[in-house]
Amino acid sequence: MAAPRSATYDSTAMAATATLASKAVTVTPGGEADTEVRVRNSGTIVDQFTLEVLGDAAAWTIVEPAVIPLFPGAEAVARVKFKPPKSSSVPARAVPFAVRVKSREDARASLVEEGVVEVGPFNDTFAELIPRTAKGRSRAHARLALDNKGNVRINARLTAADPDRKLNFTITPPALSSEAGTASFASVRM
Repeated sequence: MAAPRSATYDSTAMAATATLASKAVTVTPGGEADTEVRVRNSGTIVDQFTLEVLGDAAAWTIVEPAVIPLFPGAEAVARVKFKPPKSSSVPARAVPFAVRVKSREDARASLVEEGVVEVGPFNDTFAELIPRTAKGRSRAHARLALDNKGNVRINARLTAADPDRKLNFTITPPALSSEAGTASFASVRM
């Protein structure tokens, strides 16, 4: 992996650099991962820098501290914490993010450092018969609901068994696919 590049903006009011310690971060939904951003005031005046996360990851990412005051020639480090919820609304994929560093002294000036956070997969499935009990002399019907509460697509082969070996089952279709955050259904004849 190449060494991190620095973003630089230089005007009469602001001269600063910002560097991400790692431009690639991996996180598990429900967990936490972090990286650091180093900000340096290379200008000639005291300035205060505001840091904010941009992109799809902004909803579940925080920067601490979010404001950094710096004397000329000084530098400070802020921690960027990624905390995606364990939810199907956060798919398993590479999510680009950016950290914007804005100067208080020059509102037009800002730096943007970009990276990628790789959100890992998780499975959370639940199956239930609707209705939970079925009655009939020689036949009964029910529906099988397969809920995918994970963040990746699931493929399931459906089978049924009777420990007393008194029932036969026909499941249509015999396999289901369910995207993240959705439910799929099959018919069960007994």
